[in-house]
Amino acid sequence: MDAAGAAGWAGSVAFVVSLPAMHMLAASGSNAFAINGFAGMPGVEQLSFWLTFILFNMYVGLEVVCLAAFYFASRPRSGLPNPAAIWYFIAALWVVMAFITTVWAAPAERSFLDDSGSFLAVGTRTVKVFIGLAFAAVAVACLLLGAVETARRKRAAEQTVVI
Repeated sequence: MDAAGAAGWAGSVAFVVSLPAMHMLAASGSNAFAINGFAGMPGVEQLSFWLTFILFNMYVGLEVVCLAAFYFASRPRSGLPNPAAIWYFIAALWVVMAFITTVWAAPAERSFLDDSGSFLAVGTRTVKVFIGLAFAAVAVACLLLGAVETARRKRAAEQTVVI
């Protein structure tokens, strides 16, 4: 579009704001485009946010472990499925429940605060986080049961080969 076309469309001055320019505007900090997610938050709310962030990412890692274990255990070996795969699947479901408890305890910046929201303490939301940790512990127990079942199955297969 030339200047004459732009003048008829947007007045007498035409300008284009590029993506790098928007990033520079946001980084300058003294305008309406500046974004700081922690602006106005006290330190305890920031700490609560980071604790929830770390917990959520631990749940992500645990879910990856559960699904990877299920994937490798569910592939048939020697024509027989591994019955331990069901334990890995059950563990993955428990981790999903642990994810859901992070929503119960939302918002993240208040998950570890007391009910008044001013101190790090055990409040109503924190109890929900602990319920999620209990769900994650059940998931770890299911993973361990699956691992024990897989080891038992491997031992039985090795003894069959030896005999």
